[in-house]
Amino acid sequence: MGDGLTQLVSAAALEELGILKKGTAYKMLNAGLLTAYRVGAKGRGVRFRVEEVLSSLRRPAVGVDR
Repeated sequence: MGDGLTQLVSAAALEELGILKKGTAYKMLNAGLLTAYRVGAKGRGVRFRVEEVLSSLRRPAVGVDR
């Protein structure tokens, strides 16, 4: 299979990996800052790709004055 970065993981798995807290992942998803994939028969499950989450976190913030 893949190398782990391309696999779909839950928000809880992101937290276990030390990448992002579960609640923060959902907040960023709702704000349109993360890409997620719907899974399951009714599409209620949400999964993230680790590599996409990491690249989103590396992006500079928009509208932040420094």
